[in-house]
Amino acid sequence: MRKKPDGTSVQRISVIVPKNPFVHPALQNKHHCLCALDVAKLMEWWPGTPHSPHRDAAKVKAIQRSLDWKRVAQIASYLLQDEIVQVPERIDEFFCDIYEPKKTEPGREWPPRVSKVVTPMKSEFPTFSNILLHVNGAKITSASGSEEARSARLIFDEKNPSLRFSVIDGQHRINGAYFAVRLLQERQPEAKWEIPAEVFLDLDAAGDPPRKQAQIFIDVNFNQKKVDRSLVVDLFPTARGRREALDDKERAQDIGRKLMLETGPLVGMIQIPGIKYGVKDVITLATLANAIEDVLPELQRCGIDDLEAQTEFLAQCLTAWLEASGRFETPNKRNTLDPENVAYQGRVLVSILDLVPAILWKLRRTHHLVSDEAHQRTKKLLQDTAERAGLLEDKVFIDKSEFKNRKYLGSGGIGLFRDTLWAAFGATEKVPGRPERISELANQTRARAAKTLAAEVRDE
Repeated sequence: MRKKPDGTSVQRISVIVPKNPFVHPALQNKHHCLCALDVAKLMEWWPGTPHSPHRDAAKVKAIQRSLDWKRVAQIASYLLQDEIVQVPERIDEFFCDIYEPKKTEPGREWPPRVSKVVTPMKSEFPTFSNILLHVNGAKITSASGSEEARSARLIFDEKNPSLRFSVIDGQHRINGAYFAVRLLQERQPEAKWEIPAEVFLDLDAAGDPPRKQAQIFIDVNFNQKKVDRSLVVDLFPTARGRREALDDKERAQDIGRKLMLETGPLVGMIQIPGIKYGVKDVITLATLANAIEDVLPELQRCGIDDLEAQTEFLAQCLTAWLEASGRFETPNKRNTLDPENVAYQGRVLVSILDLVPAILWKLRRTHHLVSDEAHQRTKKLLQDTAERAGLLEDKVFIDKSEFKNRKYLGSGGIGLFRDTLWAAFGATEKVPGRPERISELANQTRARAAKTLAAEVRDE
């Protein structure tokens, strides 16, 4: 930054000017550039006014949504790879001068309502993609004096009242990065971060409706197809390489991949829709990984700690269920299942995995939790459970139409199905039909299983 004699402050930032042959010819002279901006300085030049709907489109002044402070804190925690405590107090400390004076504006909120503690999503390489900015009151000049040169300078006077920064995409990343840097500076006072940015100059004239900015926002956030969650889950282990799982989420991803590719009754059947892998109507990898993550603490509490043992135990539970249901099928050469077979349906399989604490409760004193004996006991437990729940007809799991008649599909269906299984697992006779009573019995069984497992672990 250079100070002019008249006291104004001029920024000269090195940028790259990319050529874009796809832009409409009338917009070819609307410059844009790629650069890195100090997030602390960016917070001085911006934020602008948040979006407020107006029935006259010509009077819309900004496109930014209201800030979600939970998301801001989560991004900061992710970048720091550390837990943040006293989050509301720290946000107030670092942001009050910026946002509190504007709290009466539409779309503003102060103080923000946010949890006191935020934990990070673990990553070996915490960073994020470039943000998109729009600027009025700046210019791009070629570094070499040649109009063809891609290397250039973005120049603007940060004190000029006509300078206007607005964010097309990335306001949460900017605020999260600023929050993270301010927290980091408590340990490393010289710390700063230049975040990657794509800057558009004068797409919309100052004071005009942000029409072209709105189109870019729509293209980035609405028109683009989000990648399937299962495809992302499949890639996490690839990204980690040989490193061990950092937490239960990563361990669940590893187990899910093993169940998909090499161990248990679902090999070759678990779906990754993004690459058309697996069998239609069977559980997706993302759904399976989420269900596994929920039961990992109970496996660890019972001494099933390593990846192989955890995978083998869950594969044993799934095999026992499919056998107990009387509908154990292997896909034929066309990779299909009987459409009426809901024993493989995602909501059924995650409900069986939800029963893992109950299965552990009953198998706890078995010498080997993964063995032929444990497998047969698990099969008998699940078969008895299905019978008491009225889910078997001639020792075969009910078909899809009856499953739907029981209200196990649709809104609230998976909760009712899980409650039915838990209630039947702890019962000695057929469970009642009233949902309220089923829920009550299910909660009693859950509490009994948790209490017994915790007591046995303490006694060891």
